[in-house]
Amino acid sequence: PDQRLFSVVPLNDLWVVANVRETAMRHIRPGQSVQLTSDYYGDDVHYHGRVLGLLPGAGSAFGILPPENATGNYIHIVERVPVRIALPAAELAQHPLRPGLSMVAEIHWTRSQKHSVLKALTTTPIRGYQTHIYNGELRHAQQRAAAIIRDNA
Repeated sequence: PDQRLFSVVPLNDLWVVANVRETAMRHIRPGQSVQLTSDYYGDDVHYHGRVLGLLPGAGSAFGILPPENATGNYIHIVERVPVRIALPAAELAQHPLRPGLSMVAEIHWTRSQKHSVLKALTTTPIRGYQTHIYNGELRHAQQRAAAIIRDNA
């Protein structure tokens, strides 16, 4: 129970999650360009991504045993904030990637405040993430529920 069995991952719509130090976050804004290099292809292949936004929180906030720094021996550890970066479909078609590969991301900082750091540019495309395999069962269940309600009204 409560264990993920599998993930559906369309390989033409991948993104990178870059873990940026929280001390550098004041420079990161959605829409900024990013140059990415995959360890898989080496320095000869570069992807030209775009910052989409921040994920909900630092990794430790959602850990099974998050750190409790309320002890007498406080040591400040700089957190890493997950930043979602889109990869262009054309570049993915030319140099395909798979989930889980290592990337090096170089975010091009700008002084422009075009987008708030809190305004995400992410969207989840429906194509590739939905199935119609259960439409028949759903339609049957809805008809059965309507019949039960009608018979008991």
